[in-house]
Amino acid sequence: MDVVIAVHTPNRPIERTVASLMASGLSTETGSPNRLRITVVCHNTAVEPIRARVAPEHQGRVRFVHFADGIKSPAGPFNHGISLATGTWVSIMGSDDSLEPGALAGWVQAAEKDRADVLIAPMAHADGRAIRTPVVRRLRAAALDPIADRLTYRTAPLGLMRLSLVRALGLDFPTRYATGEDQSFSAKLWFSGASVSYGRGLPRYVVHDDAAVRVTATPRSVTEDLAFATDLVGSDWFAGLGSAQRAAIVTKLLRIHLFGHIMLRADAGTWDSADAAEMAGAARTMMFAAPGAARPLSLADRALLDAVVRQEPNSRVMKTLTTQRRTFTNPRTWLPRDLSQLLHPEAPLRFMGASALVS
Repeated sequence: MDVVIAVHTPNRPIERTVASLMASGLSTETGSPNRLRITVVCHNTAVEPIRARVAPEHQGRVRFVHFADGIKSPAGPFNHGISLATGTWVSIMGSDDSLEPGALAGWVQAAEKDRADVLIAPMAHADGRAIRTPVVRRLRAAALDPIADRLTYRTAPLGLMRLSLVRALGLDFPTRYATGEDQSFSAKLWFSGASVSYGRGLPRYVVHDDAAVRVTATPRSVTEDLAFATDLVGSDWFAGLGSAQRAAIVTKLLRIHLFGHIMLRADAGTWDSADAAEMAGAARTMMFAAPGAARPLSLADRALLDAVVRQEPNSRVMKTLTTQRRTFTNPRTWLPRDLSQLLHPEAPLRFMGASALVS
C-alpha cells in the first residue's frame, strides 16, 4: 500500500509522522505482504531540509519527491503523490499528524475482512480525545450508508482507499480553492456506491495541532472561503444525485462550514455588512440546491440561519446566536423547528446521541 504525505515547509514535524508509519504494523521491505511505501511530497520547498528531519534509519525507507505548483493548497501534492501510487490501497496524511501503533496493519486486515473499498479511520486528538466523525450508527462498522451513517461529516478521506476505485471514479483534489479542497473528493467517494467500512475500535489517526502555521490559516472573504461549497452544489455531479443525497450534503455544509465561518468572524468581532451579504448569497445557493436541507436543524440553528438570510450586520447579534447554537444545555439545541423531522438522522437528538457513541 501507498501512504502519501504532503509537506509544505521544513518546519513541519515530518519525523514524527514517518516514525509512526514505521510502527504501523506493515513492512517497507520489498516483497513483503502488504508492503508499505511512504511517499513524502515536498511541496514548493526543497527536499533536503525535509529529508534531514527524518531519522537516519528511516530516510532510506521513504521516497522523497519534489513538487512545485506555486499554490498554497495541499491539493496538488496529494494529487501528485496519488498519481505515483501503485499499491492496492492508498492513504493520505498531513505532515503534522501520526498514527497509533499498528494502525495500518489493523486497517488493512479489517478492510480485507469486510471486502471494503474504503475504510474510514477512527481519529483522535493528540491528548487522546476522540474525534467523533463520521457520526455512524451505533455499533455499525461495515457496509455503511452515506445518509444513515452521516458520512458527509468526514470531509477528509483519511484511512484506506482502494486505488483502483480512486482512479475509476477520476477523483482528485481541486487546486483552485483556498480551503475545502477535500469536500468534492470525499462526497464523490461516499456517494459512489462503494463499500465503506469504519474502523471502530482500531488504532487511530492522530491529529496534532502544534504546527507553527497551517496552509489554510489565512483570512479570506466569505465568497472565497465557501467557493468549494457553492461550486459543489452547482455541479452536474450534484444535480445527478437523489434529493435525500443532496439534502445530506447541504445539511452538513450549513451545519459545519457555513455556521463555522460565521462563528470565526463573529468571535473575532470582524463580522460586518459585507460578510452578511456574501454569507446570505452562499446560504441561498446551498438551500436552493437542496430545499429540504434546513428542516432537521435545531431551533437555535434555524435562528442563526434566519439571521443569515436577512443579512444581519451586527457582529454581537451573530456572536450571541452562534453561542446559543453551541449551548447544549439549552432545549432550543435539542429540537428541530419542524417537529416532523424529530427522528431524521440529522435531527439534533439522533445526531447528538449517535455522536456520543462514536469511538
